[in-house]
Order: sequence, then structure tokens, then C-alpha cells
Amino acid sequence: MRTITLCGSGKKRKEIFEAAELLRDQGALVLAPPLHKIGELFAGQPAECHELAWKGATFAHLNRIEKADVVFIVNPDGYLGPSTTLELGYAVAMRKLIVAMKPDQVETARTVLLDLVLDTDDVSDACKRLVGHIGSLEH
Repeated sequence: MRTITLCGSGKKRKEIFEAAELLRDQGALVLAPPLHKIGELFAGQPAECHELAWKGATFAHLNRIEKADVVFIVNPDGYLGPSTTLELGYAVAMRKLIVAMKPDQVETARTVLLDLVLDTDDVSDACKRLVGHIGSLEH
């Protein structure tokens, strides 16, 4: 089984963690973003602390993308926000296989960068189909 790095908006935290669990249950090595609530963690701290925390979290996740064989964008509603757009661009630059649940609902320029769109809103279905697709690549 290949290494899968999950990406997606923090607004989809529940779905991302669900996908991580489902994919691990199917035997995948999953690298998921921690999706920390940095604003809450560093409340009352100087702005520099917030900036350093965000920078560290961003570089840590880009490192997860570097280690991936497959980047899976968990976006059941088609939303690709600013952070996911950054991750998508990095994954493209790193020549990763990029799979998303849905096409981008706003910007075609992002959708055309996806290698495979599963076209499902259901996280469980998407994970099963992703593992099936990866399995077909390995044989």
C-alpha cells in the first residue's frame, strides 16, 4: 500500500479525520494534517508566536506531501480554500498523484490540476474507491 497524505480545509476537520481512520483501517499509511486550532492554542501570545506556529504547521504539512505517493483532497462539497490551494500547487510541483472527492466548485484552474476526481460526497465511498484505484496501480 502506498503512502497517502490527506489535504483539505480545516472546515472539513471531521471528514478528514474520518478519512484517515477509514484509510488506515484498509491498510494505508496515512499522513494527516494535525488541523490544530492555532488561534486558540496561542491566545494571548504575541503575533510572532502565531506566525511561527503557522509557518511550522505549514512546512510540516508540505513535508507530508513530499513523503506521499498519493495526495487525497477531502472536499465532499468541492470546496478548495486558500491552504488547500497552496497544498495542491505544492503537490503538482512535487509530481504527486492527486485525487479529490469533488471538482472545485469555483475555479476550473484548480480542477484541471487534479489527476482523478471521485465525484462523491461520501467519505467512506471515496476512501474505498481511492484504495481500489491505488490497488489497480500496484498490479
